Amino acid sequence: MGSAAQHRESGQEFLTSTHPFGGTVTAPSPARAPDVVVGLGNEIAGDDGAGIAAARILGTVLADRTDVDVVPLPWAGFALLDVLRGRNRAAIIDCLTTGKHEPGSIVHIDETDMAGSVRLNSFHDISYPTVMALGREMGWQMPATIAIWGIEAETCHTFREQLSPSVAAAIHEVVEEVAAYLSTPLDRAAASQHHRPIPPAEGNETSGVTHANA
Repeated sequence: MGSAAQHRESGQEFLTSTHPFGGTVTAPSPARAPDVVVGLGNEIAGDDGAGIAAARILGTVLADRTDVDVVPLPWAGFALLDVLRGRNRAAIIDCLTTGKHEPGSIVHIDETDMAGSVRLNSFHDISYPTVMALGREMGWQMPATIAIWGIEAETCHTFREQLSPSVAAAIHEVVEEVAAYLSTPLDRAAASQHHRPIPPAEGNETSGVTHANA
């Protein structure tokens, strides 16, 4: 399991954690942490880099927002726990490989169903539901309002830095949705069906799915 330490810079307290498989993540102290956007992925594995690509664009779009952090992460698990700790609101973007949707489809993921999410449901680290449960068990403040976007991949098992055209088109739509979500007052965001997890309707596998080329 990774380890964590705290330090201060210019009066601001930060949490620095070591991931069990190497690397570190530094996040603001829970007491003063702003909202956060987390883009998950691997930029050199084709469409698996969708979340990272979206985060990089959002970093520019939200550059003037001192109340929002944008964090690209190559993994979830313990690193995601560190980043989410102490936040009121979070947006997470990941690649999907369900095989049930057209490439480039945007899926608003149900927190209780991570099937197809490359990193939120990984065999190599603790899953997203475990992240949330562990944080609460530790007595930490975890986001009460979370929206999760998944982008269906065309290919993510090939060494390639470019996204497929359908996924690249979906990135811009996700960026707009995330920016709108973060501009919505917390009480309205929590009550909005569009921004809370959308479970599939019974017998309808495409509930909560939009298409970038629609």
